[in-house]
Amino acid sequence: PLKIDAKHFTCMNRCRFFWGNIPGLKRPIMPVDNPVTLQECLESRCGRSARVEKINCVTSRKRTETAPAPVLMEGQTDGLWTTELERVFGLEPHYTDVGNMSNTSRLKLLGKSWSVHVMKHILAPL
Repeated sequence: PLKIDAKHFTCMNRCRFFWGNIPGLKRPIMPVDNPVTLQECLESRCGRSARVEKINCVTSRKRTETAPAPVLMEGQTDGLWTTELERVFGLEPHYTDVGNMSNTSRLKLLGKSWSVHVMKHILAPL
């Protein structure tokens, strides 16, 4: 298996193992010139600002109070909104907004997802 961390491509620490027979799968990870920053993923019209450079691994579980809130909005700390998390994963805003899926279900879905940035790296040789 190959261990790839999304931190090389985006503002999220998300280390995962991948294995398969894709040609070039085990090639070295080349540093990205302009990795996605957390500030770029935030809703800019709402005056939200990033308090951290990288967020911890996103899972399908709720954020614990021991983890610092990554966003500052109107002087208050806040967590990431679903559309902001979608951007962190490399998805378009509202990508998971389908049917009557609740916000909690959308967050759980993202917690079980692969980062688009990492998948591009894995599939690039094809």
